[in-house]
Amino acid sequence: MKRRLTFVFVGSAILAVALALFCNWYFPDLVPLASTEPAPTSWRLDAAFAVSTLRWTAAFVAAASAIALMFMNVTKGSTELEGR
Repeated sequence: MKRRLTFVFVGSAILAVALALFCNWYFPDLVPLASTEPAPTSWRLDAAFAVSTLRWTAAFVAAASAIALMFMNVTKGSTELEGR
């Protein structure tokens, strides 16, 4: 179980970094919608939103799996699921 969770952590962390680089490379001129200017409607804004959403989701999965791995290593208790 730890091996699978480690693969999930590494994969999601790599995906989050790759999506962050992709977003910064292809959409550097798009500002967040918190600005006071009216939001332009274009496919680039929608694409940047989709990439950003995937990036933050991958970052959350990486953080959650890292916390789970940390707790699994701290407790080191044998559970029923690990014995099977």
